[in-house]
Amino acid sequence: MSLFKTYAGLSRDIYYLCLARTINSTGDFIFSLITLVLTLQMGMSVVSAGIFVSMAALISGPGVLLGGYLSDLIGKKTIIVSGQILSALMIMSCSFWSGTMTIGYLLIAVMFFISITRPAYNALIIQLCPEEKERKSAFSLMYLGANLGIALGPLIAGFFIKDYVHIVFLSIGTVFLISTFIIWKKVHVGASGQVTQTTTGERGHHTQQPQGEQQPYGKQQHQEDQQPGQQQQQQQHKQGRSPSRKQQGSESLPSPLFPMLLKNPLVVFFIVVSFLNYFIYMQYSFSLPLQMNQTFGEHGAAYYGSVMTINAISVILLTTLVLSATRNFTALNSIAAGALFYGIGFGALYLLGDWPQFAIVVVSTVLWTIGEILVQTNINLYIASRVPDSHQGRFNGLLLFVGCLGYTLSPYLTGLFIRSVDMKSVWIIILGISLFYAVCMVLLWYIEKNAMNKQGIESPEFTKSV
Repeated sequence: MSLFKTYAGLSRDIYYLCLARTINSTGDFIFSLITLVLTLQMGMSVVSAGIFVSMAALISGPGVLLGGYLSDLIGKKTIIVSGQILSALMIMSCSFWSGTMTIGYLLIAVMFFISITRPAYNALIIQLCPEEKERKSAFSLMYLGANLGIALGPLIAGFFIKDYVHIVFLSIGTVFLISTFIIWKKVHVGASGQVTQTTTGERGHHTQQPQGEQQPYGKQQHQEDQQPGQQQQQQQHKQGRSPSRKQQGSESLPSPLFPMLLKNPLVVFFIVVSFLNYFIYMQYSFSLPLQMNQTFGEHGAAYYGSVMTINAISVILLTTLVLSATRNFTALNSIAAGALFYGIGFGALYLLGDWPQFAIVVVSTVLWTIGEILVQTNINLYIASRVPDSHQGRFNGLLLFVGCLGYTLSPYLTGLFIRSVDMKSVWIIILGISLFYAVCMVLLWYIEKNAMNKQGIESPEFTKSV
């Protein structure tokens, strides 16, 4: 139980946000629902159902980009509440269109609105946690809660999906509304929807404070961050004058994204290279079931179900332990370590070609699950400490967009690998990609550390995982 002290001391808003995300994730299996409804309820072929699933995956890309922009424009909480309410209403309306193609299109629309909320969730955690230690614990708690919900939701729905699909739709919609109500009533942000920000240097690093200390985004005084127009507006209020409508309109738009990208080339590199993370991680849902079928024949599906159970149990049992063990790792070092566990875990499946033993699969699953924990709980931290709050939504949207590309292209490219070589050799390729991903993270860490040393700046707190 002492391990769970890691999550102690967070703000009440974070606990409510994580609770809402846990509740929400119990109905967060729309991809599976699309496939099951279209095949079981409507008798659609697997190929045709796959087209709908692909459409849902593709529409998530524009969704996360739009969600990131709107989060910076009108506020993270507003986007989460609005997106989840629309999703809930659409899901519940599916119960009135049972047996028609309308359900497929409605669920695709639901995926779009869910994807809009994703960057807002990440950006809101960053906004509510000015301290880097809090951010690591908050992302870990959110990840743990989401996996709990994902494990429970499909298990419960499986009893009703075939004969009582309308109950499943109404239940998921109700779950979304409960989650939304908790966020609306219990998660509090500033009146403006933003917390204090910090200035960035020429390359996106923190500017040095007069006392020689550096602070992460969210800790410095708000006055240091304000644009000239904002300072002028406050001065007008002090003098009893109201800012003009023209001024209000111009200040309502978020700052341009492109200049911030130019000032943060290392963050851009990090986002682009993160494609490899999502490409590798997608192997658990594409290459792994194929390997189970090839190795264990007609029992492959049952073995794959066992793999997913082992993965879920490992996440629940190991997340807090892994977080505690890597307490002093930097975010980049944690991701690099996670990439190594990815490579060793998936690479071990190569052994199935000579030793078709399920024990190898069990060990492999635990190893790549540790990699999943290390990467997924740290991938947002790097951006969090190097990007001001005014741009968090859009940068998180870009990261999630790259994730959508990884998830979309991974099955196709891996399929080409399998056709060109053989099934077991693919795991050696994945091992190589994982090692390359780890090297990229270590290289990025070295470049940043070397740049700070040249500037005579000590390693700041924001480079650590906690």
